[in-house]
Formats: sequence, structure tokens, C-alpha cells
Amino acid sequence: MDMSETPMEIQLKQFQSFQPPILKGTETSEDCENWLDDIEILFESLDYPDERRIILVPNQLQEIARSWWIATKRVLARRGTVITWKVFKAEFYRRFFPGSYREDKRVEFENLKQCQLNIEEYVAKFSTLLRFSPLIAGNDEAIADQFINGLNPEIFALMKVERPHHFADALNKAKRVEDENEIELACIVLVFSDSDYMIDIDMLTKYGIIVDSYQEMVRFGPEMAK
Repeated sequence: MDMSETPMEIQLKQFQSFQPPILKGTETSEDCENWLDDIEILFESLDYPDERRIILVPNQLQEIARSWWIATKRVLARRGTVITWKVFKAEFYRRFFPGSYREDKRVEFENLKQCQLNIEEYVAKFSTLLRFSPLIAGNDEAIADQFINGLNPEIFALMKVERPHHFADALNKAKRVEDENEIELACIVLVFSDSDYMIDIDMLTKYGIIVDSYQEMVRFGPEMAK
């Protein structure tokens, strides 16, 4: 270690050793969204507080993105706005996510359904889109309701009993329900004419057959109807 280095220089060098992503500002809205996700995941993994994030993130901005942030900081300073990580993200969304993009994402979020996703996949997509619906994002109970309403019928039906009012509780309960359903559906009985056949659930999925435990029925995908 170079003893002449300042604590900030040491901190920056440590951060750069993790090869954080760069943003130039010429990327698509989707690429900008991915950049923000990647940089935030890195900050969370390193357990960096907001104060450190706002100091380090400008080093990952180049060209148009760097010019934008320099100009934006000046405007915020003139307004007397304290620059926090939350403020940075709000300004970032405003600049790199056009209104039409944000609106499309808001609609996608509000219509999001679990469908063929498992709970982990569903919550990942749900969390990514949540930022585009600020009215819901600012209310934990509203987040929980939106999450529950998008669940598949067989899970939704079981969530209505002592329905959770907090997102973390709703997520944990949905995972438990999914795990219990997987155990129950590990093997099912289908009746064909006079005989019963024990069929492995994985084999059904392989051939596009969907088991709906809530409706107590088996649905066949389009390829099976040919």
C-alpha cells in the first residue's frame, strides 16, 4: 500500500478492483436500466452506505453520462438539494428513461402475472419493474397487494387466508405455498377409462402438460392439441 494515498484514493482503488460497469450515456434505455441494476447489486454486495455510493458512482460515468451528472449536480446545488443515492436514481431515471419507456414499464408492472414463472423468477421481474410505479413503490402494503394479485390462482387462493400486509411476509408465504404445492404435485394420479396411471410431474411438463392443482385439472399445451 502506498502510504501517500488518501483514504478516498484507497477506497476508490478497492472499488475499481471489482471492475464496476461503465455508463457512457449512449446506451439504450434497457442497457441503462441494466447498468443501474448491476452497479446497485455491487454496492449492496459490498455493503456500501448511500454516502459512499454517491461519491463512487460518478467515476463510472463517461462521456455524455459524465457531462449530464456534472450539469445536474450544479442545478441541484443551486436548489439547495442534498444529493443522496435516492436523488441520484431519481435524476437518472428522468434523464435516461424517456417518458414513453417509463409508461410502458409502468403498464407492464401493473399487468404482471406469474404465469409460468416460479416465485423467485416472478419476484425478480416484479422488483425490477416496481421502480416504474412510484405510487405503489412508496407503500409497502400496496406492494404486497400487487405482488399477491399477480400470483397464479393455486397460490393466490391459499394466500387469501391471513393475507399478508407486508411485501416481505407475502414473499415468504408465497415461497412456502409454492414449496408445499411442489411436494403435493411430485406425483399425481390421472384416470384414463378404467385404469389409473401414476405419472411423474416432470414428464408432464416435458410434453407441455400443465397441472392446475387449484382447478383440479390437467391442461394440454397447443403442441398436444395437434
